[in-house]
Amino acid sequence: MSEQNTAFGLISATLATALYGSCYVPVRWFEAGDGMYFQWLMCIGQLLAGVGFLALTDWPPIYPLAMLGGMFFAVGNALTITIMDGIGMAVGSLLWNTVTCVIGWAVSRFGLFGSLKKVPYDNVMNIIGVIVVCVGIAMKRVTNRLLVLLTSPPNCLLRLCCCIVKSRCSPLAPKKSETGGGSLTYTTFFFSFCLGALVTSTIIFSCYSVYRRNRPFINPELTAPSLLSGLMYGTATCFFFSANQHLDPIVAYPILAKAPGIVCALWAILLFKEIKGRWDVLHLFAGICVTLIGITLITVSKVKLF
Repeated sequence: MSEQNTAFGLISATLATALYGSCYVPVRWFEAGDGMYFQWLMCIGQLLAGVGFLALTDWPPIYPLAMLGGMFFAVGNALTITIMDGIGMAVGSLLWNTVTCVIGWAVSRFGLFGSLKKVPYDNVMNIIGVIVVCVGIAMKRVTNRLLVLLTSPPNCLLRLCCCIVKSRCSPLAPKKSETGGGSLTYTTFFFSFCLGALVTSTIIFSCYSVYRRNRPFINPELTAPSLLSGLMYGTATCFFFSANQHLDPIVAYPILAKAPGIVCALWAILLFKEIKGRWDVLHLFAGICVTLIGITLITVSKVKLF
């Protein structure tokens, strides 16, 4: 595995945070219907970013395990519009990012699913940071509407989607290449992830078209914004893999799982006015502050202080 650069990893994490938190903004201005057309075009845009990055990494081969991560992303992404319409962009993002935070951290920390076990310099601080980050979601008490929506039987699908979407890239274990003698890095798997997402989203859209008797909901105005969202998400995922490479997943995952939710929440408050009322906004900002404290602890746990 290539030498780690903590500064470059933090820059990658910052860029990924900004792009992840903003990638759904372009489509919020348009009627997305059931989201099937959107998710298909978004995965196409993501693949365009993947092809561009593929040329910069000496055209690595396809890795089925990384394609599986893309498949999970596509399945969850197909229901993203349903989530945002049901509970809002801010709350939905904060909720599913909490699931990603716990899953991604646990997989890397305990070496689950064949991934490399990673232990930070300060293990106690890292664990406390993860707990604090997760507590932040509890403080983002927006409205009682969230609990009503998530506990009603028709919205069990939303809860399932929250567990799938963004839990897309369980940390992969870079190993020495047995064929070329080189080393694999996290970014090597990026194109395979994008390809798996596009194949799955195409299958989903095809089945959806058959179900709708070849009359899918298609809003032409959604085409360019969806492709832009895909390009933003693909670029963010590239930085996500780079951050994993230079920070280790045990540090990068909790940060990149929660920080984009903060950006998304700010868009929801300042631009889309999804969250109204002084107390709701104050609770949200209190939760954001707690989340930032947790992110700081997680970041510092990577550094050997003494």
